[in-house]
Amino acid sequence: MTVSLLTAANWPLVGQLCWLLGKVMSFIYDFLDKALPSDNGLVGLSIIIYTILVYTCMLPLTINQQRSSKMMAVINPEVQKIQKKYKNKKDQASMMKQQEEIQQVYDKYGTSMMGGCLPLLIQMPFLFALYPVIYNIQQYVPAIKGAPAAVNRFITIPDLTVSPAAMLKNSGSYGMPAIVIMITAIVLPLLSAGTQYVSMKLSQAISGQQQMDKDNPMAGTMKTMNMTMPLFSVFMVFTLPTGIGIYWIISALVRCVQQVFINKHLSKISVDDMIEKNKEKAQKKKEKRGEKAEKINAMAQTNTKSIKSSATKSSSMSDIEREEKLEKARANAKPGSLASKANMVKNFNENK
Repeated sequence: MTVSLLTAANWPLVGQLCWLLGKVMSFIYDFLDKALPSDNGLVGLSIIIYTILVYTCMLPLTINQQRSSKMMAVINPEVQKIQKKYKNKKDQASMMKQQEEIQQVYDKYGTSMMGGCLPLLIQMPFLFALYPVIYNIQQYVPAIKGAPAAVNRFITIPDLTVSPAAMLKNSGSYGMPAIVIMITAIVLPLLSAGTQYVSMKLSQAISGQQQMDKDNPMAGTMKTMNMTMPLFSVFMVFTLPTGIGIYWIISALVRCVQQVFINKHLSKISVDDMIEKNKEKAQKKKEKRGEKAEKINAMAQTNTKSIKSSATKSSSMSDIEREEKLEKARANAKPGSLASKANMVKNFNENK
């Protein structure tokens, strides 16, 4: 998974977003290079500002996703009851009936099964595009290639292009106290795990996933994610360049801060109001679909009428007109042609 994330720049759409985000990163670095008197930590500061800026731009999508999660907290108990009802029924008829009843629940609340997933799906290309820009930052920010080594230092991190694992292995070769390097290499992965865990807990608080029924498969999935994601974060930060680690930690901190404000904002919104708005949106969509269907039917009827009209005109041609056209064709027939031979047969029959 790690390798795929770092090669995401070759994917369709994600590659174009990498180019765009690379331009943003390059602008931030150039701005800091001109604004700050020292070159120390320019890359680290650029990564921090870049991360804050991108996640701030994605905030509206995050709010929509969290709003959908809050709605799902209301819908889930009813869905779980239906799932329990059909728990031991695996025949096709029961499965179809279960799906129908679950769909009726979503219709009642004016939402859909994909309602909470759509904002996340829109965010995914941006999230995938963030990693290659930071991992190959010199490719996207050419000014770094000729810059002094000080640009890659950040606080107690001697070089943002090396991993904490490499820092531990060569702790005495960075011109800094070895104990400082070792502490930094250990603290970074632990800090990433802690911020990742807090971020997940805050996001689950508003959606009510912590109160999910234990018999529901989603409860087990969420519990597993709460354990594995922080551990995965430790692995990522420990093995990849510390520039990725800085991004990983800052992004989790930004999400934590955003989530606190999102939770406060959504706690003031009544679920009943959200349901009414969802129903209004669903009704408008139905009306639009109805208008489109009417237009398509009208166009189809118009085409059918025109075809019938043409057929009627052609069928209404008089026998005299047909005979005149045939006579003209016979008169213009070339010697030796089928038409001329047909004329000979016709004359012979008439004379006889």
